Amino acid sequence: MACLHRLFTVCIFIAILLPRAGIAQGGFFSGYEKGRDSAIAVLQQYPLADTARVKALCNVYLMANFLKRKKEVRPYCEEALAISRKLSYPKGLAESYLFMGNFYRSADNPLQASLYFDSVLQVTSNENAPYFAETGAQAFRWKGVLLLAQENYYEALNNYFSALKYYEFNPSFATLYIYQDITIIYQRLENTDQAIFYSMKQASLAELKFPKFFAVSAYLSLVDIYIKKNALTPATNYLDKSKPYIPDSEEIMINISYYEGRGQVYFLQNRIDSAYYYFQLAYAAAKDIDHSESIMSTLDYLSRLSLKQGRLALAKKYALENLALAQQTNGKVTKVAALENLSAYYNKAGDKNNAFAFLQEATALKDSILSATNLKQSSTLAAIYETDKKQKAIFRLQNEKQAQLAAVKHDALFNKIFVGTIVSMLLFGWLASKAVKNERKITRQQQEIQQQKIKELESERQLLTADSILKGQEEERGRIAKDLHDGLGGMLSGVKLSFVNMKENLVLPAAQLSGFERSIQMLDNTIAELRKVAHNLMPESLVRFGLEESLKDFCQSIQTSTGIQVAYQQTGEKRKLATQAQLTIYRIVQELINNALKHAAASRIIVQLSQAPAKTGITVEDNGKGFDPGLLDMKKGAGFRNIKERVYYCKGNLDIHSQPGNGTAVYIELVT
Repeated sequence: MACLHRLFTVCIFIAILLPRAGIAQGGFFSGYEKGRDSAIAVLQQYPLADTARVKALCNVYLMANFLKRKKEVRPYCEEALAISRKLSYPKGLAESYLFMGNFYRSADNPLQASLYFDSVLQVTSNENAPYFAETGAQAFRWKGVLLLAQENYYEALNNYFSALKYYEFNPSFATLYIYQDITIIYQRLENTDQAIFYSMKQASLAELKFPKFFAVSAYLSLVDIYIKKNALTPATNYLDKSKPYIPDSEEIMINISYYEGRGQVYFLQNRIDSAYYYFQLAYAAAKDIDHSESIMSTLDYLSRLSLKQGRLALAKKYALENLALAQQTNGKVTKVAALENLSAYYNKAGDKNNAFAFLQEATALKDSILSATNLKQSSTLAAIYETDKKQKAIFRLQNEKQAQLAAVKHDALFNKIFVGTIVSMLLFGWLASKAVKNERKITRQQQEIQQQKIKELESERQLLTADSILKGQEEERGRIAKDLHDGLGGMLSGVKLSFVNMKENLVLPAAQLSGFERSIQMLDNTIAELRKVAHNLMPESLVRFGLEESLKDFCQSIQTSTGIQVAYQQTGEKRKLATQAQLTIYRIVQELINNALKHAAASRIIVQLSQAPAKTGITVEDNGKGFDPGLLDMKKGAGFRNIKERVYYCKGNLDIHSQPGNGTAVYIELVT
């Protein structure tokens, strides 16, 4: 929804300028020349260098709104500034400084712009008339805009809050603009509660007295924030408030933001078909206006949704289209998403080599983005520090010059300016120090977040490897179990049948007959043991009847063969798990019970399986001799290591409670 912020800013910018553009003289675009010429004609009536001429000069240069026009009328402002300085005329100084600040802001010279806005604040701070309160608020607001562009968020907030001391009690389009920028800053600082607070203030004000477009923009900004908080109910509510105005025949970006918001909510609710429908609408609207950023955003979701729907060819098509557009526009973050989607596609398609190759490329690109981000943050800090130094130096020289000129007529005014200069320098020094400290703190936090993302990516890669290993192990177990049961088991059964036939056809003495029957009995025991081994390798009941019946069967067989009481319970909702998840749970329970049989000397074992949405809990308790869990990591056995690997594979948690003489309880929670 970043496109929505840009659209909103453009509309607010135009709305703010309209009242000062002389619309009554012929319109915003067509009335400039007429208004300017009329103001110049009036100026000829005031030849003397007095306050009346300053006011007439102001009327000329205030006609200009764009940089080209500001350049045309800048000489009128410079004359007004010179007269105002000579007369110590505060209103002329404030108006001229404000124009020059906006001139340099339009010319992309933030250093000079900030200098003139500070000059406005110095003049207005000593005056009490309502005009000076409004002009000072404008200077604070434009300083906030400059600092936001420099990513100096905390100082930008300080200036915006200073501007709100006026604008909250005198609401206008500028108030909406300030609320919107404060919302953006808090979103970037990941303070979503404050972002929601100011976005709601923006929405309430827009509903009260401004065109509906501004309210809808605020609603969709709130949707964006709530989706990032995973708060889907309020996000849906604001989407519903926006719905009557969608589609808008003119503001296509509003339509795209609405469709993307609906799609993201449905995506998080796992309503795949509905999410796919709305992202298709967003994609079509973005293609219609050829808005690359929105096209790439929707292609990312369409690829992921197609993968969830099982439409692999379509998922690949969207990912490749997104990759091509990202390369064309040099969109590195989008390219990472496209590469990850291609990795997921090849993983689903069973092509592990390509899946890993695309994942590696995405990881490398992520690392380069993080490095570039860190470098940019360091450069930004240095630039802010150097800017503050230059501002203080230029500001000191300018005020010294003004003080010298004013000293000819007013010694008292000289003293005021000198004291003001010293205080301003101290204030700038404190603000610069605070800005550098805050930026360093933000940089450190962002680096920690980036390191966490890298760890998550490495974890995903390890999970992919573990998945392949575990699947390979289970496939090999199944093959061996089948060979034992169908091959060796069948051969032994044939041997037994031959012995039985021989017994019926042979006449043997009683002693030899007894030995022959013992041999047949030993063969029976061997066949039974072989079937037991094959069952442990790949339980037939798990394949045929599912996890619950298989665990019951396993516990019963342990109880029958050992005489130890093994109780099995299942609680919670009953839902069918994926085959790999069932095998993982079965192997964990199997290993835990075998450990209890081998080491615990228990007379009773309790196995409990509990299922909840997206999670499965396993509890295995025994009344055996217990042990010190801290010694587990020192042992070389593979049993506990296998359990930990399977728990890690399912992104689960493992908790062991035991002490010598008091039995053992193992609690496991898996994501299934």
